[in-house]
Amino acid sequence: MINRIHLEMIKLYRGDPKRIQHFCKVHSYAKLIAETERVDEGDVFVIEIAALTHDIGIHVCEEKYGDCNGKLQEQEGPAEAEKMMRVLGFEETVIERVSYLVGHHHTYTNID
Repeated sequence: MINRIHLEMIKLYRGDPKRIQHFCKVHSYAKLIAETERVDEGDVFVIEIAALTHDIGIHVCEEKYGDCNGKLQEQEGPAEAEKMMRVLGFEETVIERVSYLVGHHHTYTNID
């Protein structure tokens, strides 16, 4: 499932190597940190999916607002992530948690 969403994200950002490289690096670091910290396998899975999709709202933001600042990404990203994950057959609990993380990836207060 991780490889499938990884490939879908690459397809979504085709022609934009800078953004592809960014989410690939975020994924790599997130996975490294989670595994080094011995995070539960199910949570590592969610972390990996969230890392890959965290900027999924950028294109929508650019089209709608002509800007893709962090708050706009948090606003538009969850629906885009949910759509992709549903098409790929992810479980609802994973979709909900990843959606929350995508919707808060630029929020640095009240971290849970």
